[in-house]
Amino acid sequence: MTPDEYEHARRVLGLSHEKLAEMIGVDRRTPFRWTRGENRIREPQARLVRLLVLLRLTVNERKFNEIIGELS
Repeated sequence: MTPDEYEHARRVLGLSHEKLAEMIGVDRRTPFRWTRGENRIREPQARLVRLLVLLRLTVNERKFNEIIGELS
């Protein structure tokens, strides 16, 4: 996953960098490093982000927000 792909996914999800970091189990500063290209996005985290996007695109927004709330 490239920095641009990550940023696009985050926007599709409608989540802040901090919230997404919390959800996928990385330090809250890590996503900022990804978007600047300082760190590469490792495959396990990229898969989680892609899975969240897939979930977001297949359920309505209300249900997605319920699921996200349960994961937090």
